[in-house]
Order: sequence, then structure tokens, then C-alpha cells
Amino acid sequence: MNAITTLWAKTDKSDTSRYHPLLYHMLDVAAAAQAFHDACLSRKASDRLCISKPLAALVAGAHDIGKACPGFQNKAKVLGNCTGLPFCKNDKDRPHGFVTAKTLPTFLGAGPASRILSQIVGGHHGVFPRACDLQMGQDTLGNSRWNEVREELLKQLAEQVGWKRNGVAELDDPFFVPILAGFVSVVDWIGSNQDFFPCAARAGETPNQNVADYWTASQAQATKALGDLGWIPAVQFAKPALLDRVFSQCKSPTPVQSAVVDAVKDLDSPYLLIVEAPMGQGKTEAALYAADLALCKGFARGLYVAMPTQATSNAMYRRVLEDYLRKRGHTGKLNLQLAHGDALLADLARATKEAAEGEIKTYELKGVHDDTRGGIDKTADLEARSWFTAKKRPLLAPFGVGTIDQALLSVLQTKHWFVRMFGLAGKVVVFDEVHAYDAYMSTILERLLHWLAELDCTVILLSATLPDARRRALARAFSGEPPRPSGGEGAGGDGENVRYPRITLAKPRHFLSSDANEEPKCFEVNMEEPRTVSLSFQSNDLDGLKHTLAAKLEQGGCAAVICNTVDRSIEVFQHLRDNLKDTECLLFHARTLQMWRREREEEVLKKFGKRDPQEKDADGNFLNQDRPPRAVLVATQVVEQSLDLDFDLMVSEIAPIDLLLQRSGRLHRHVRQRPEGSERPEFIVLCDADRTGPPPDTFGKSIEYVYDRYILLRTWLALRERDQIEVPKEIEDLIEFVYGKDDSPQEDGWHEALHEAHQKMDFEQTESEKKACRLLVSKPKAPADLVEDFNDQLADDEDPNVHKDVRAATREGDPSITVVMLPEGESLTTNPRIPEVRKLLDRSVKISHRGLFHAFLEQGEQPREWKENTHLRYARLLRLDSENNGAIDHYCLHMDEGMGVVITKGEVE
Repeated sequence: MNAITTLWAKTDKSDTSRYHPLLYHMLDVAAAAQAFHDACLSRKASDRLCISKPLAALVAGAHDIGKACPGFQNKAKVLGNCTGLPFCKNDKDRPHGFVTAKTLPTFLGAGPASRILSQIVGGHHGVFPRACDLQMGQDTLGNSRWNEVREELLKQLAEQVGWKRNGVAELDDPFFVPILAGFVSVVDWIGSNQDFFPCAARAGETPNQNVADYWTASQAQATKALGDLGWIPAVQFAKPALLDRVFSQCKSPTPVQSAVVDAVKDLDSPYLLIVEAPMGQGKTEAALYAADLALCKGFARGLYVAMPTQATSNAMYRRVLEDYLRKRGHTGKLNLQLAHGDALLADLARATKEAAEGEIKTYELKGVHDDTRGGIDKTADLEARSWFTAKKRPLLAPFGVGTIDQALLSVLQTKHWFVRMFGLAGKVVVFDEVHAYDAYMSTILERLLHWLAELDCTVILLSATLPDARRRALARAFSGEPPRPSGGEGAGGDGENVRYPRITLAKPRHFLSSDANEEPKCFEVNMEEPRTVSLSFQSNDLDGLKHTLAAKLEQGGCAAVICNTVDRSIEVFQHLRDNLKDTECLLFHARTLQMWRREREEEVLKKFGKRDPQEKDADGNFLNQDRPPRAVLVATQVVEQSLDLDFDLMVSEIAPIDLLLQRSGRLHRHVRQRPEGSERPEFIVLCDADRTGPPPDTFGKSIEYVYDRYILLRTWLALRERDQIEVPKEIEDLIEFVYGKDDSPQEDGWHEALHEAHQKMDFEQTESEKKACRLLVSKPKAPADLVEDFNDQLADDEDPNVHKDVRAATREGDPSITVVMLPEGESLTTNPRIPEVRKLLDRSVKISHRGLFHAFLEQGEQPREWKENTHLRYARLLRLDSENNGAIDHYCLHMDEGMGVVITKGEVE
């Protein structure tokens, strides 16, 4: 038999005697590469890829040439024996990607470019082989007969794709590394889908199609795959939309929106835009309008909106879909994806419904075999397939909304980091609530901005409360320069005199650019209709809070009480629910079952949001028939960011000044008729400190565990003598007082307290920055250096078994673990399918309690079948009794629809 057509690349799980010839698989991936190159790569990306389409198709198809070696072919001995090629007892099994990197340069031609190209292609399983990994001999590569077979496979591939073996040009653009690596991985996953490219042969039989005929059929299937998987046809916007046409609530643009439009309307290449303005000024709509302009002008190919939390991602997804994309005229397929754990449930629910109705066929990668000494690795199949689950797909989709974590992971040394980067390249990337990122996340964000500039991305950062030092650091990360004044109307005499609210505009600096970069510019925004928020303080005790709320809501109204921890929010909710008469009390936090969290989030938006932007009375006040006459929402930080909620009264535990200001943005957010006594926005801060005395010994153990004591002390100093805040006039002064220069007062022990807290914070921030730097991919540099650097593969950020120092975590803090809470009487399916997986995940909760994390990690039940399921492999099971209680170690967990998961510690019976 002919070894060229009997070498195998993939096998059929359901029938191990069936296989897909290596040559056919190489042609499938090359066909996918050609189709993707034509239909999905932007012109700019294609130009900067700096290799021809035939060469791109060749190297993509050649990614698996390393499977033509004794070690890999011997994994399926029956199939390997059919090749007629010689095997030895001492044949070494090396990763086939490494074998590709070793053998492909011989065919591509001499020179460093061929070696770099081959190393990039050899990293299609997520890790680039380095020079030291390529020391291998005949015991790995086989004898001269194996060399001849590899040469013939590549010749046949080159003939079909039209590459003439004319060498490889010099590679010097850092852009090339993640784009080619991501491109090869994506088209490999497409070309590996057996729904489009089924196994074409059976053991002992020769495939019945000649190479030319198979290539023609494979090209047709590749185009079909791109269409069925949602890649084509791409959405096209003919001309920019009018702001008020797309966003019905923008009948008259706000000053911020007008300033953004004026700043970007004449731009025709990527940029960084930082928008700093108070809450409720339409920053999101302004960002989407700027994105729309970039898409219409052709210097952006898609959009990703990065949000700080799951709840804010859900809300933003609805806004982008309903308020923007569906109202926006377009051609082509509308492909908007949501990225976070709950989004997976939405995807599974939709897949279950559509599959049941016969509307779709679900696609997943099958038979994607990696190298292991024990044979075919099921884990590799899971890892590849997981790229098409809800958490990871949005970066590849044309339009995505999700958490910032998914974007940050593109600059952490994870498997397939370059696919995430490939997904972001050339898009508009919007980051909301930038003020909320700590030193650890900020370090990662700055590296991401550096790469987004290199990847021709347009970046828009939105913030209500951004310290000046952070603004300058972010601008420098993108452009290489700190911001300067615009010199035009509204600008100050120097950069520091451009007052808040303002916008900062910067152009990217590329690694290869020899031109002096244009300095970032700042523009001041002239705000209209400033407002004053009343400010008062009281101790953080439950009875006092109850009496205050009873008095303030006597004539009706809706109040929010924001707590800094879940346990405290549960405690406050229980007390208010049991003691406030004729008042609807609700609790909203993240430590609850996924199905309840979705329901509660929808209920909160329904009761305290805009029921319908078009539903107004004769005076222009918003109407909401679902808004309770008297209610208190007790919540954690999930409501402080980007949820479009409106309260008559706000109560909050002490927190950093930027977060307090952000929370105050939910006060009188919408134009509506207010109850008697709530005509003026009022903010009450809960703090046990003396307003005129020395610094408090503590703000509370749980609060100082969450927030730096130094920032809390500075916040208390900034607020304690005030009885109101003028917005936006005083926002910047308050932020800079807390986060700017340290000018500690000398009296009553304040200097010593601040000095000690500042030293502690500095040390912790330095350690956080060092930790983040250890996890980062390097800055853009020459491709040869990048390939050698990007090889310190970190473990999956979702795997709780991995030590925190080597996990690719995007956030600092306590580790978390997903727990499925199974009620009494419910049994587990042996091999859960999509409906069963959805049901299990509906009953899951993420636990970040340190003691419980270790208890579940060491003692938690993990069904064997879950370990082989993409969505359940890191979850643990907790079986509940008839009263919805479960126990592990010395902890009891109680599942309650109103309160979520309540944790108590003690002797478990």
C-alpha cells in the first residue's frame, strides 16, 4: 500500500478502524486556510502577515507533517502497520508539533525565516517549541524512508495550494507571531471538524479519491464550514448611523457624547480614546458610536466590549444587541457572543432548544488527538473543543461582550494565548469601568494595551473615576508617551490643567515604526446641569440602619444598601427583611445558584431599571409599572458597575472613594417622579469611625480584607467633614486626594497611621505587580525572540488543582471552585448530554471561601464522567439533604433561593 495515503492523522471515535489520511487532513486545513484568508482576514492583517496566500495555506496544511514519524504513527498500531514504513523498538515519541518544527524548514528553504515560520506552526497545540526542543535524531524522525515520505507529502500539498518553493522572506514584525499562530490554530480546528471533513478511509484500504479530486471537494467543504460555523458572510455597515437613530434615548447628545464624536469623526486609523465623565452621561453609547465609525471606515473589523463582572456583561450584552446591533442597518450574519460562565448556560439552553426543534446541528471537534505516551489523549480533545464554548468563542466572533478576563488572558502565558490575541486583532475593544482594576489587573491591562496597539486595534477606555497617574500609565502603554494638552479649544495650558471631565486621544506606536509618534492629547468636556448629592454618615449597626431606612422611606421610595462582602449582605438582608414593615426586601449577590442569579438579576433590572425608554409621562419622567412603592435592595459590588439601576436613596459601607462615587451614580440616575422626602439625591456612608477624632483602629476585618486600609483612611479623610458632593466639579479633587500625592495630616496620630498603611500597601502592590509580570507574555519584539520567550506555559486558569503561582489568573484574591449542589432525590446521569449539563450548571455556584476551597479540593466529590466533560471537569459535587443542607469538613452550606448559599462553620453532625 502507498504510505502517502495510509499515514493517518485522525481516527473515528465511534469506529476505530476508520481513519482520516494525513495527506487529506493537510489538504482540509489548507483549504480552510485559503477560505479563511479570503473571507475573514482583514486586508490590513493580510498585508502585515507578510506571506502570500499560497504560503499561508501551505504552512497551515503542513502543521501536522510531524505526524509522519514513527512515534505518532505507532499510537494506532493497526493503522501504523498498514503504512509499510519501518518501525524500531527504540523509536522515541516526541510531540508531533515539535517534529513539524524540526522537519519543515528543510522543505521551506534555508534561512532563519523558515526556522521561525516552522516553530510558529509547530506551536499549534498551544506552546512554541524552542531551539533546545528541536534536538532530535533518527530514533524520533525515522530513517531516510520517513524523510522521503514527508518530502512527498509536502510536495503534494504545495502542488495543490500553488506554492512554488521560492523561499521565505525575512520576518521582523511582532504582529506576525500571534496572527500566524492564531490563524493556523483556528483553521486547524475548522479543518478537524468531522461534520465537514469525515474520516475517508478504513484500515487496510486505500482511499478511493485521487489527490486533485479530494482537494476540490475539500475546498467546497471549507467554504461550507465557514458559513455553517458563523464566520461568513461577515457583517457589513455601509455608512455611519446617526446617534439618535440607533440609541433612542439619545434624542439630544450629552456633552460627553458630542465631545467624543468631534474627537473621532475625522480619524481613519486605529487610536486610543479614554473617556472620563460622571456616571449616567452616556459614555457607553458614545463608545459604541465611535466603534461604529471605525467599522464603517474599514479600519476595524469587529467589536469586543470588556466588562468587569458577569452581571455587567449580561446587561451590556442586552444593550449592544437591542440598542445597537438590531437597530443598526447591516448586511451579512449578525454574530454577537456573550463570554462568561453564565453565558455557557445560555448557549446550552439555546443549543438544547434548537437541536430539539431540528433547527441546528451542534458542531464540535472530534478525534483531535495529541501526543501522550499512553496513546490518544482525551484531554487534548477537551482543550480544543473548549475553544468553541461560550467562554472563549467571543474573542473570535465578530462581535462579543464579556468579562475583561477573556481579553487579559491573551497576554498571559496560557495555552493558545495567541488565539485570543488573533481574535482581538483589528477590532474595536471597549473597556468599561477601568477605575475598578487593582494593581495586579492594571499591570496585565497595560501589557494588553501595548499589544493591542501593535495589533491595529482601536481601544476605548471608559471611566467615571480614573486617577491621573493611571490615565497617564494607560496612555503610555498604548502610545509610548504620556498625554499632553490638545492646544485647542477647551484645553488647559499644560496636561495637568485639562480638568475632569475630559477625553484623551492617542495614536499607537508600533515596534517597527521609525517615525516620531504623535503625542496623546487631552480635551476638556464642558458639562451641563451639575448636581449635588447630599452626604451623611452613621455607624454600621443593624438596628440603626433599620431605623434610618424606615424613616427615609416613610413616604415610599426605593433604596439600595451596598455591602462589601456576601456574608455581611446576607446578615443585613435578614435583619431588614424581618424588621421593616410594608417594605419589599431583596438580596442580590454572586454566591447563589446560576439559575437563581439570572432570575434575580432580571428581577432587579425590572424593578429598579428603565422598564421601557419610550414609556414616559407628559413631563418626560420615566414610568415603570414594576417599580415597588417601597423597597430595599441589599447587594454587594455587583450593582456598582454598569447596571442601569436607579434608586431614591443609597446606603453603602465605607469603600474606596472611586467605588463610593460609582455607587452614587445609581442615585437619581433616571428622570422620574420622586417620593416626598427623596427629591434630592442622598448618600449615606456606614462607618464606625469618629468624624473629628483620630484614625480608627480598623474599619472592620472583612472590609480591610477586601480594600487597602491606606485607601480607606484617605477616603475617610476626604469625606468626613463634608455634607455634600458636587458632581462633576469635585470628583477629580476627591480622587486625587485619595490616590494622588501623600500629604498626611500631622494631628491625632493620622501621620503615623497613614505612613504605616501606605508602606504596607506599597509592598503589597509591588508584589502584585511582580506576580503579574511573571505571568505575562513579553512586549512586542522581533519574531525570533518572541518564539523563544513564549514557552512558559501556565496552567488553565479554571483548574482549581493548580497552585496560584502557576495558574493563569487574571485577578488576585482568594481562589474559587465551582460546586454543583444536588438536591435530595435527584440522581446523576452516567454520561451527561447537553440538557443534563445545563441542568447541573444551573445548580452550580462559585465558592471563593478559602477554607471551603481547600475542603472541596481535597475532599469534594468529583464524578468520573465529569472529568471528561468540557464544562464539568473542574467542578465538585455536594449532595444536599431534604432541608437543602450539605456538609464538608467543618462547614455547612445551606441552599436558599432568597439568600443564596449560606455558609456556617462548626461541628458537622
